[in-house]
Amino acid sequence: MLQQDVAKMSMQDSSSTPGQGTAGVTDAVTQLQGIVRQLSNWVMAFTGRTIYGTFTLAAAATTVVTEPATKSNSFIQLTPTNASAGTLAGSAQALYVSAKTAGASFTVATAAGTNAAGTETFSYSLSTPV
Repeated sequence: MLQQDVAKMSMQDSSSTPGQGTAGVTDAVTQLQGIVRQLSNWVMAFTGRTIYGTFTLAAAATTVVTEPATKSNSFIQLTPTNASAGTLAGSAQALYVSAKTAGASFTVATAAGTNAAGTETFSYSLSTPV
């Protein structure tokens, strides 16, 4: 729709604007088209790049989560989905992403380095910008 508005602007006669010929309108249209292209590129960069999944922690200090969409620049957000995971998240053992293996997995670890109970369940969202 914005591109249609820009096209309409370029068809309007600018001769009624004192001191400004059609070159001024053409420059404005060119600038607006550049802005539309940039916004479109940003939308394409972040659209459809979020992956969702779930995992249960192992009764260990680290757990490897298999996720082939993992990249070195992926953002991974963890959300506890049961009471034991919520308790873990609010304690000194809170999880963090300790490693990422591009094309394969990511590893989560407890901050204190102690073992989890093995019953904690989490969901995750993984976003990777282009």
